[in-house]
Amino acid sequence: MSDASDATRRRRPRAATAPANASARPPGWLRPSLPVALCVLLVSVISWMRVPLLPEMGEDLQMAPSTLGWVVTAFGVGRLLMDMPAGRLVDRVPPLRLFALAALMLSLASLGMAVAQLPIVVIVACMLLGIGSATSNTTGMATMAGRATQGRRGSAMALYSGALLIGQALGPTLGGMLSSVQGWRLALLCGSGLALLLAAGAATAARRSAGRPAGTQRSPVPASGAPFSRVQHLVVFAVGFSVFFTVSSMPQVLVPLMGADELGLTTVAIGLALGAGGVARFIGALSTGVVSDRFSRKMALLPCLALQASGVAIIAVADSVTWWLVALVTMSLGSSGQGVCATMLGDRSDPKELGRVLGRYRFAGDIGLVSGPVLVALAYQHAGPTVAALGTCAVLLAALVTAALLLPETAPRQVDAA
Repeated sequence: MSDASDATRRRRPRAATAPANASARPPGWLRPSLPVALCVLLVSVISWMRVPLLPEMGEDLQMAPSTLGWVVTAFGVGRLLMDMPAGRLVDRVPPLRLFALAALMLSLASLGMAVAQLPIVVIVACMLLGIGSATSNTTGMATMAGRATQGRRGSAMALYSGALLIGQALGPTLGGMLSSVQGWRLALLCGSGLALLLAAGAATAARRSAGRPAGTQRSPVPASGAPFSRVQHLVVFAVGFSVFFTVSSMPQVLVPLMGADELGLTTVAIGLALGAGGVARFIGALSTGVVSDRFSRKMALLPCLALQASGVAIIAVADSVTWWLVALVTMSLGSSGQGVCATMLGDRSDPKELGRVLGRYRFAGDIGLVSGPVLVALAYQHAGPTVAALGTCAVLLAALVTAALLLPETAPRQVDAA
């Protein structure tokens, strides 16, 4: 009898502590974030399918190069128009509903371009494409940053960036392959169909989870410190602007122009080099997420800005293919600073207002996305590649110095389990 009661007493502590330990364990963020990352990837694929189709589209619709420039600009304008409204929506509406809405807009935009007979139709459709892209990007960034615990928020932003980058790499490839079969209209029709399937899938999933309020999608962990001041918000927005300014102007404008005009490279060689830059951006995003979570947010941010500025400085003096390629890879490795700043905003923002904060952040970045190619192209045309590159480098250095001086460290003291 005594032995039996002793055994009972020995078993009771273990039975009592098991539920407490289970409830104290933070909820996982990776599994519920994977559908969000998949939506971000597919929207990115559909949005970027148009890129290799523009020359053929311009030839068929008799669009001048300047008109094609307006087509590209319309996409950026659409993103600017939707960044902040999407941030407000994501604080109130479940993310899958917003992804369904974004995919529906992409389907209509792709269909409009596929059947267009006038350039103005293409321009309006491309603006709608930018609106859908902004809705998806802001929703994905805010949702994944909000679901992750503070010690895993950097990894969540790395997953978001990785999905976005994979989509940006696959989209032009898929668009070019489909165009080679039956022309650019078929490629856009396929993109419209893919977007419609995504909209239906996201809407179905949203209906299944309709009983859960939107607030349950966010991490209950409060901000890790005092909210950013107005000046600190401006510094973070300036970093986003400078990174997007560089990413849009260097690999998309100056690097190809220098490769063709200064170094005499073929289109195939330039394309392969840009592909290597895309791989470097993906590697940089993943490694930056690890550093951000395990060590320090600023230890991830400041080297990113320094690497990006170094790559731009190298391109200013590059006089050979080797240095041109080194510059491209270096600036691509350091292009993840915008993800680190989003992580820092997540650390110091009210979870209920995270979408609104990140919407403003993306708006500042997209200003750089729209203005960068225009300003750098003008500088290249009138003053040469050195001035164009050094001007961009100055923008990055200003962001680096102000971030080092004015931004606090926001990383949590203890890393949470995934």
